[in-house]
Amino acid sequence: MHLHIESEGQGRDVVLLHGWGMSGKCWDPVFCSLAQKFRVHRVDLPGHGSSRHCSGDWVEILAQAFPSEVFLCGWSLGGQLALQWAERYPERIGRLALVSSTPGFVSRMDWTHGIAEEAFSEFSDALESNPGGTLRRFLFLQAQGGEDAAGIFRKLQGYLGNTEMAALKKGLDLLAVSDLRKTAQSVIRPALMLHGECDRLTPIAAGKWLAENMPDGRLESIPGCAHAPFVSHPGCFVSKLTEFFDES
Repeated sequence: MHLHIESEGQGRDVVLLHGWGMSGKCWDPVFCSLAQKFRVHRVDLPGHGSSRHCSGDWVEILAQAFPSEVFLCGWSLGGQLALQWAERYPERIGRLALVSSTPGFVSRMDWTHGIAEEAFSEFSDALESNPGGTLRRFLFLQAQGGEDAAGIFRKLQGYLGNTEMAALKKGLDLLAVSDLRKTAQSVIRPALMLHGECDRLTPIAAGKWLAENMPDGRLESIPGCAHAPFVSHPGCFVSKLTEFFDES
């Protein structure tokens, strides 16, 4: 299928993957800064923004769009897709950055760093009856706990993708069942976890677990930051990501 991809800059190829319900536009606060040093590609996931929805495997669709080696940066759901991409095609991923990501979005018996299953089911049900309100609630959760939560919430509202309902449902289905702990442990590429210390959607404990269990993983935390560090702390985000990519 055809993915909408916006590219800018020169240098090593860097692919940016957004989170659930959003679009590549969410990278606006850091896109131009990163493009001063890299060839940056921001992707609209299937059914998000200007990309049409399809029933295929999103990881395979992304991998087909970038057959050569890239540096990969995924946020939230995009981070889970990036993690799977790096496991399936390690030769195509030079370095991996996971932003506010988790191997398991929903808690289970042996994983306590996620959202309660009952709360997630209620959220999923609410999407059917009140999609607009549910998306706004999700944005509030992303901003909650960090500095200037109201201001970050307003900024995030501007980055919502024109997302098809089928894509929203598929994204939630992926988050509901994902348990990528074994996947993470098999990814040998250098991996950076960028995580806000105040993230209430994917707690920093999930980022710590990834850093401790990935063969070449490390954690960089951002004080005062909730779920969207590239929106709330763009300068710090660009600095940490650039430093990591420059190590290659």
